[in-house]
Amino acid sequence: IAFTVAPLLYMIRLSLDPDPVGPASWPPRVSLANYAALASPLFGVFPALRLSLLLTTGTTVVSLLVAIPAAYALGRLRLRSASWILPLLLALAFFPGVILLVTMRRRLTELGLLDTLPGIGLAQLSFTVPLAVWFLAYAFRQITDEVEDAAKLDGANARQRIVHVVLPMARPGLAATTALVFVASWSDFLFASGLSQSPNSETLLVLLAKLPTIGFLGGQMAAGVLSSVPVAAVLAVALVWLERRSARH
Repeated sequence: IAFTVAPLLYMIRLSLDPDPVGPASWPPRVSLANYAALASPLFGVFPALRLSLLLTTGTTVVSLLVAIPAAYALGRLRLRSASWILPLLLALAFFPGVILLVTMRRRLTELGLLDTLPGIGLAQLSFTVPLAVWFLAYAFRQITDEVEDAAKLDGANARQRIVHVVLPMARPGLAATTALVFVASWSDFLFASGLSQSPNSETLLVLLAKLPTIGFLGGQMAAGVLSSVPVAAVLAVALVWLERRSARH
């Protein structure tokens, strides 16, 4: 925990110091000047933050919409092919994206989607969808057959069973998968940088890679803190919800 928390606390302290490269003082100086400076159009941090939120939210939603029916088929229908499809999906989730980058650039250029958020989102689906399917399939398998059999006797079709039976009972797995996909999309730098050519599709992580060239240490730390807030918020919501869910049972 110390190796994880200590750098984050140090980054927060430097982001609140109006002169982080100056001599240390006690008590520490606290100011929001670095955050206020990031609002300048010179840095473009907040537009990049907005684009990152749009990209990550869209990628997460699409990933879940594709993964839920696929995971239901692999996890609940007892397909023979599931025994090798699920390991294959896990391998695809961690397949080196750099191998796909050149081909994706060509295809997205042909489709007119290069340097756009939808184009980057499509590329991210190559690892977010397999990851979501793999986790959801195993979450759906934890539901007893008797519950779904009862829904079948009541005349529920596959869509109704997924929406009204499987998903409500697999909420912890769904919440964890949502958080995992969100973090994976938010943390993507390879596709976000390789498929972006202008500020119109530049995410916050890509912009952060350029900030050191400006020589603004306090702003760099403040931007780093801002980039951590959405991930921390999503993980906190998921953990609190899971804790309350487990407390009820």
